[in-house]
Amino acid sequence: MTGYFTNAVSIDGVLAEKPEKIYYGALTCWWTHNPNHLGRLDSGIPCDPRGGVLLETDDPDAFFKAAKENAEHYGKHKLRAFVAAHHENCIVSREDKRNTCFQSWDDYNRIIDESEAGEGFMEGH
Repeated sequence: MTGYFTNAVSIDGVLAEKPEKIYYGALTCWWTHNPNHLGRLDSGIPCDPRGGVLLETDDPDAFFKAAKENAEHYGKHKLRAFVAAHHENCIVSREDKRNTCFQSWDDYNRIIDESEAGEGFMEGH
């Protein structure tokens, strides 16, 4: 499974934009603050980049507070893995700039490891 961590977005950057909602995958680890990042199924229903069902919250502060309080949940890289799951932080490959998502925090931890090894990392995407 491919995937590259772009490191384009941070929690502080998202909070600075004062989003009204956070959208997140029901069956994936994907999330975004920007409604323009939502995919659309043929039926018009919003989805994550792989066509997965979404949930949303209108309390971004509580969303990030819960993430910070449960950082261990995201595995080896903790909040960095959570941040890697943001729409703008994970693309298919260097050649394929489409955004993607994964079902496992292990996959986000893997792409962070690859970025630290000099693979799979792109400054500002």
